[in-house]
Amino acid sequence: MRIEEVKYPQYPSQILEPMEFTEKVDDIRRYSLLAAEFGYNDEARQYLNDFEESISAIIGKFNELLENPRKDPLEPEDLEGIRAQRPEGPRRLCGNIPDDYRERFLGSFLGRGAGCTLGAGLEFQSVENMRIWAEHFGDTFPLTNYWSEVKNPEAPRYIIGNATNLTKGNMNAIPVDDDTAYTLIGLLTLEKFGPHFTHEQMAQLWNDEIEIQGKNGSWGLFWGERKFINNYRSGMDAGRAGYFQNPNVQSVAAWTRADAWGYAAPGWPEKAAQLAYRDASANHRRNGVYGEMFMAAAVSAAFVVDNSREALEIALGEIPSECLFAEAVKWAFSIAPSIHSYKDAVAAVTSRYKGMFEGHAINNALYVIFGILIGGTDFTRVIGETVAMGFDNDCTGATAGSIVGAVIGKKNLPHYWYEPFQNRVECYFKSCSRYLDIDELEKRFRRQAEIIRKEG
Repeated sequence: MRIEEVKYPQYPSQILEPMEFTEKVDDIRRYSLLAAEFGYNDEARQYLNDFEESISAIIGKFNELLENPRKDPLEPEDLEGIRAQRPEGPRRLCGNIPDDYRERFLGSFLGRGAGCTLGAGLEFQSVENMRIWAEHFGDTFPLTNYWSEVKNPEAPRYIIGNATNLTKGNMNAIPVDDDTAYTLIGLLTLEKFGPHFTHEQMAQLWNDEIEIQGKNGSWGLFWGERKFINNYRSGMDAGRAGYFQNPNVQSVAAWTRADAWGYAAPGWPEKAAQLAYRDASANHRRNGVYGEMFMAAAVSAAFVVDNSREALEIALGEIPSECLFAEAVKWAFSIAPSIHSYKDAVAAVTSRYKGMFEGHAINNALYVIFGILIGGTDFTRVIGETVAMGFDNDCTGATAGSIVGAVIGKKNLPHYWYEPFQNRVECYFKSCSRYLDIDELEKRFRRQAEIIRKEG
């Protein structure tokens, strides 16, 4: 598949823009309320039922189409097929765990926490909204420190947190977030099941550990991850639960789960990508899976190289050379000399990938890549520029921060990005303490890396 072959339909028709469509859906709700007020109680209820059934029928048709998509020879879905289409590249960069593993792990983990926290403050806001918000509160834009204020500061987040925790002066750990939780669930998966974990084991662990919705109304899982566990809880086997009525199988969410596999296979990008494949394929397909393989390989390589672009180039060797994701990465490298700021990156990506879902694996990955290439080893610039690009910018900020953090190590992270965390991360898993010590997490990941190294 080439991006030129993808013809995104105008949504939802030739006439209506997305906002107009949303307004028409809300009109139906308002009509139903008005009908009841005018004495048409039964009719209102029946028309709403008809509307819901129509929506369900259309979703069913899409699901029937996409659970078994047409094969694409350039985008294989089995690991053997993926590996057969990789370009040449270094598969293993070192025989043993790097001597400076601890320094690089802390740089990566803290860098991930900083990038995630920065992006989560105004996640999915437009570039212009973020710029105006920053100016209003006297913050620089792109940001060079955490937000002074965020919208709806008391809004609950991820079962146990609230939005205030994302602002300067209001942190006592890496604030709770699904993008940091996925790194932790990867560790628990390895500790409980080892590197040959199955999708069934994954589903059971997620089901046991993660509340889908808390008592405060906040979600513990979003998008395809919530679909996965809800389907599993309904009695569906894990092999189908991740795909059934899930329109998110090529989303950014899989590669937000990549870091654990890089930490467990430092300097061994092929192994990191293999673990990422096992994880991602539970509820993603094709470019969703390739995205996690790419990012896991990049994190793994970042434990050995001294240049973030080199880590990205090595990661490109672990996915099919002609898939949409690889095509996008190579395009980003080719135009990188003309991309000097977040403005250039946004203009380039939104032009080339117009119509693509804002939470897609590809367009968000491009923001990570451009943020890294713009900022180099300047950690503050990397996460500031990346977050300023928008889209799913807690995910993009987290991954950009993780890769660069591993390359430069903790000693080169500005202290104000990590000192507020007090060396701990907030966690909402049922079997874990609310706060987990980051030094202890380093030891636990190192143990898994040792096990994987011995196994070969």
